[in-house]
Amino acid sequence: MTLSADDARLLEYYVQRGHGPWNLSLDAAWLDYELRRYVTDRIPDGRPMRVCNIGIGVGLWDDWLGYVVGDVITSVDRDREICDVFALRQRRERHPHPARVICGDVLAGALASETFDVITCIGSTLHESGAPDGLRQLLTASLAPAGRLIVAEVRENMGSPGVALTCTSTGRDTLSPQPPQK
Repeated sequence: MTLSADDARLLEYYVQRGHGPWNLSLDAAWLDYELRRYVTDRIPDGRPMRVCNIGIGVGLWDDWLGYVVGDVITSVDRDREICDVFALRQRRERHPHPARVICGDVLAGALASETFDVITCIGSTLHESGAPDGLRQLLTASLAPAGRLIVAEVRENMGSPGVALTCTSTGRDTLSPQPPQK
């Protein structure tokens, strides 16, 4: 069997990135479940939405968001290879709602003057930006009226095994965390 150039690129990429024990851990599975539940409760049903995710990683979160929203989302990452491989994989898998991929740094203006109803920033993205407070402010400024910024940070528990998931949902007109919606 001969691999196409695209298939060979995807295989090489995932062999390099996907071998870490974190990807197979119970902590990762639990965090993914809790995060999806948290976000699902905060995405309004029944209206068209402009949704953006900052930090693509391997793209599984972006894939899921496209299914939940039922439309195209915007996915932003500053790493060209991550953007290219994600877009290639979604095309190859014929994702029904492929993301609109923007390769750029939000801190350098990658979102320009776009606005979104929901912006998610998951995992280490906020910390890796080098300016988490500045990034949070820029993302909040990119929200439409009544929009939501959903930040989920994964941190090691202090003094205990495993990790902790900290989620905040911020409204357009305030930077304080909002209580969970029931």
